[in-house]
Amino acid sequence: MVDSTVDVEKSDAAEAFGALADEDRIGILLALWQSGSLSFVALQRSTGFEDSGRFNYHLNKLVDQFVTKADDDYRLTPVGAKAVDLLLDARFGQTPPPIDEPTSTDCPECNAVLHARYEDGDIKLQCTDCEVLVHYGYFPPRGRTAREVDGFLDAYSQRLWREFTLAQKGVCPHCSSRMQTTVDDDPDWYAHFAAKSTCEYCGAVVGSTLGLRLLADPDVVSFLADHDVHVDDCRFWMLDFCVDDSEVTVNSNLPRQYLLPIHMDRETLEVVVDDTATVVETARRSPR
Repeated sequence: MVDSTVDVEKSDAAEAFGALADEDRIGILLALWQSGSLSFVALQRSTGFEDSGRFNYHLNKLVDQFVTKADDDYRLTPVGAKAVDLLLDARFGQTPPPIDEPTSTDCPECNAVLHARYEDGDIKLQCTDCEVLVHYGYFPPRGRTAREVDGFLDAYSQRLWREFTLAQKGVCPHCSSRMQTTVDDDPDWYAHFAAKSTCEYCGAVVGSTLGLRLLADPDVVSFLADHDVHVDDCRFWMLDFCVDDSEVTVNSNLPRQYLLPIHMDRETLEVVVDDTATVVETARRSPR
């Protein structure tokens, strides 16, 4: 477990959450989320309050932290918008149907077919034969209920590689604070090398294969596009170098660098990354 630098004042946090523990106040937040901005009278009408004093009492419990007033209109603060986002999470509603979908990707350990499994918000890319867990993540249940299986898997993959790209750029996908990335030569999972980004503020850890950190690199994107593979339209597990790192080698020790080959048709892009998983050099190789 990674130590966090967050210093939470528990009483303040309890008070903030307590302000939301009321159906009438939830109704106010949802009304502003749907309308964007409302006057006092319009907001009262929208939420169905008949007593102005009672409505004003509940509204004042939300003002400043969750709701702001400007030019006689009320709107959600950024924190209020995040609170609504949590409220809309389908974990508070009907559980979406699970998924157990075979992929076209082989297990890096036993070459059986990997399955994409989803249940209760958790998604796993896992081998059904040897039980190797290639990837584990989370996707809000409402993102599942809004899509068929194919659309859901596409959406998850697109969001995930963007999160890895943010982490690689030093931006925490959870709290937007700074992240530091290092390469682990002995990770406690199937991969031989892992890129691990750790948030300096919230302590979140984003771990992946080295290959998953390359999907925004211009040389890699260009190389894949030249072979009719477009990262924005491709599930990351369909790209061998994002799942199987058996060909990754230590390229040098001083400084520490790693060589990752990407094979497409009869051409190879050799990518060299440093000990922060940052690309330092690429070279295209074709058979003579």
